[in-house]
Amino acid sequence: MVATVKSRIVCPIILLLSLCLAPAAATCTGSGSSADAARCNNGQQAASNRQQDATTETVDVDAACMLQVVSEGLSGAVGSAGKRVLSQDEQESLMKKTHEGPAAVNLGKAGTYAILSKAGISTVPTSAITGNMGVSPIASTAITGFSLVADSTNTFATSTQVTGSVYGPDYASPTPSDLTVTIGDMEIAYTDAAGRHTPNFLNLGSGNLGGKTLAPGLYKFGSSVIIPTDCTIEGSLLSGETDTWIFQMSGDLIMAANKQVTLARGAKASNIVWQVAGYVEVEAGAHMEGILLVKTAAHFRTGSSLTGRILAQTAVTLQSSTVTQPRDIP
Repeated sequence: MVATVKSRIVCPIILLLSLCLAPAAATCTGSGSSADAARCNNGQQAASNRQQDATTETVDVDAACMLQVVSEGLSGAVGSAGKRVLSQDEQESLMKKTHEGPAAVNLGKAGTYAILSKAGISTVPTSAITGNMGVSPIASTAITGFSLVADSTNTFATSTQVTGSVYGPDYASPTPSDLTVTIGDMEIAYTDAAGRHTPNFLNLGSGNLGGKTLAPGLYKFGSSVIIPTDCTIEGSLLSGETDTWIFQMSGDLIMAANKQVTLARGAKASNIVWQVAGYVEVEAGAHMEGILLVKTAAHFRTGSSLTGRILAQTAVTLQSSTVTQPRDIP
């Protein structure tokens, strides 16, 4: 239950709609989300009735509504005493807010691959890959089940299962040297993601993400992570499309059969990184989202799918799986 508190805030009229304003006479009388929603609706109606100009005025703000805004990432809008006055700089900062979450992980050349592995990629039977595939330092013969056909230049191969090109270190120059750089970039990205400090969430749900809605931020787990039921990755109110997530785990990432990771409020797969010290297991029919930076292996079972990238330092095994690289550039 949210306590009855009235706050006053100085802000431009253009910001009122974002800050869930309530009329001066409004009071917090409910204890549930429906009452909060009603107050917010009343506040929005009051704000829309005001003249929309560039002047500055002092207005009353319902604390319950303000706390809802704070939960969307506008921290600091309400002080510990229940009162807060935003400075002009703070107002402008809120209006220009473009990002929530940790700094993005730079994938380098590894970000041009849908699947990259140091120890092989296999599929039984056929899979569907949108994006490039590559292996190194192991030879291209470790890519099995794709019926590769070498290009006339012998710098890459093609497959009816791959919308993109397939690369190996035994192909003609410049492919071997390019792959050396690409694998190095994958390893650097893994180290970067694993080395991030000061998590926003520590051991959330004891490693069980089932049923959770995950806000932007750095998540650290001193264990394996399981997704036994559907979960949602949701962007913030003002900056969903540029928000970022990093999930660090010292163990494995295991997703149950026929479960879904879904994206909401502008969240993008290219901005979601799963740093997995163990292996990744996506069971039959399950759908995952994000960039998988995996220290060991990645297994995708029958009918499973991923929107993102598999960047694994050992083997990748697919079983009639679908892997689609993100459409946007991270």
